[in-house]
Amino acid sequence: MGTMSDLTRIKQIIEGHNIDVVKVGGADYDGIYRGKRLPADVFLAGVEHGYAQGDVLFGWDIAEELVPNLHFTNWDTGYADLRMLPDLATFRTVPWEPGVATVICDFMTEHGEPISVSPRNVLRRVLERAEASGYRAELALELEFRLWREDQRSLREKHWRDLTPLSPTTSCYNLARSTGDDFLVGKLRRLMDAHGIPTEGYNREHGAGMYEMNLRHAEGIEAADRAMLFRNGVKEICLLDGMTASFMAKPFADEDGNSGHLHQSLWGSDGHNVFYDEEGDHHLSGLFKSYIAGIMRTMPEFMALYAPNINSYKRFVSGSWAPTVAAWGIETRTPALRAITGSAKVTRLENRIPGSDVNPYLAMAAAVAGGMHGILQGLPAAPPVKSNAYALPEDIAPRLPRTLEAAISQFEASEVARSWFGNEFVDDYTTMRRWEVERYQLSVSEWERERYFDTL
Repeated sequence: MGTMSDLTRIKQIIEGHNIDVVKVGGADYDGIYRGKRLPADVFLAGVEHGYAQGDVLFGWDIAEELVPNLHFTNWDTGYADLRMLPDLATFRTVPWEPGVATVICDFMTEHGEPISVSPRNVLRRVLERAEASGYRAELALELEFRLWREDQRSLREKHWRDLTPLSPTTSCYNLARSTGDDFLVGKLRRLMDAHGIPTEGYNREHGAGMYEMNLRHAEGIEAADRAMLFRNGVKEICLLDGMTASFMAKPFADEDGNSGHLHQSLWGSDGHNVFYDEEGDHHLSGLFKSYIAGIMRTMPEFMALYAPNINSYKRFVSGSWAPTVAAWGIETRTPALRAITGSAKVTRLENRIPGSDVNPYLAMAAAVAGGMHGILQGLPAAPPVKSNAYALPEDIAPRLPRTLEAAISQFEASEVARSWFGNEFVDDYTTMRRWEVERYQLSVSEWERERYFDTL
C-alpha cells in the first residue's frame, strides 16, 4: 500500500501545496467514490493503520436505501466499521480545490484482510491471477458524458426534464462548435491532466452537450483508479461551476446513449504485446483470438458487470452504435468487440458493451477474467464478422441479454464468475442488482401515464 518514499513524497506535497484536507475513500458497487474528508494531520497520523468507515457502503443501493439479504453486511452484523487503508501511490492534489488532496484506499477488515466484495479488491485478484500466468494487463476507458447548464436545484425543480445542455446542437466532431464549449471542456481536460489523469483526446459527440474523453492507457488497477477519479472529478468541477455532468448510460430515449468503451491489451514478462504477431492474419496472435473467444464465451454471464443498471440496457438499440450481439470484427464498430490492429504498440481489443455508467473496476475485472478464461482453456475464436452485425442471424451472432434481470440470472449461475470473483462477491452483487430490478418494478413511469392514464 505504498513505501517510505511514498510517505516522504506525500509530506512534501502536503507542505509544498499547503494541504489542510485529504479526501480518503474508494469505489462502492456502483463505482461511486465514497469516503470522508480528514484534516491533513489526522490523515498522516492514520496512514499506517487506516481510517474507520461504516461498511454500509456495501450495504445500500445507489439511492442509499439499505438492501436486505446481503451476506457481507446487514442489520444482524450491525453495519460495523471497516478500515480504509490508503494506497499511498495514489495520493494526489485536487487542482480545483485549493489546499485539498485525495488518496484511494483499499477496504480491509479490522484484522487487515482485504474485503472480498470491494470492487478494487475484485479487480486486484483477477490481475494477480493473470500475472501468475505471465500476463500484465494494460487498460483504458473512453468515457462519454453530457454537460448541462443546470445545478442541483434546477434539476429537481424541472424534474430532470426540459434541461438546457451546454450546447444545443449534436455537432459530432465539429471543431468550430466544440471551440465554443472549451471554456468548460478544455478546463476539464487541463484539470484532469494536473490531477494525474492524462487524456489522449476529446471531441464533441452525437448529442446536445455530449462529449467523449479518451483516457490514456495504464497498467491494471491504475487504469480503473483513473477512470473513477475522472468521473468523480468531472462531476465535482461542474458542481463548483453551477453545472451538471451526467454519465448515465441513456438519459433520453430519442438520443444516443453514453458509451464507456474498454480498451485492453496483454503484455508478456519480456515486455512484448502478446496480442500482436508479425506473421499472423492482420498481425493478430493466436493468444489474442483465444482471449477474444473467452470474452465472447463469458459475455452473457458477465453482462451484469458490463451493464450494471436498469438504464444500461436502454442503450442497446440496433443502429445506435451500441452493440446488441456477441460477435467480434476487425476495425468495425457494429459488433460487441472490435480488434484494433497495426503495430505491436497499438494492437488491442475494444469492448464496446460498457456504457459510461459502468464501474470501471468491475468492467475491467470482467474483461480480463473472460479473456484469461479463453487463454487458459485454449478456446478457439469464431471468425470475425465482416458485415453489419446488427443484421446477422442468431446462430452467427447470439443476442446479448436485453434486461438487467436476464443478465443477473446468468451471472448468478456462472461457474466462471464464481471461480474468478468469489462466491461472496457473486452472491451479494446478485442481491444488489436484483434489488435494483425490484425497485424499478415498483415504479410508475411517465411512459405508462402517457400511454394509459386517460385512455383506460
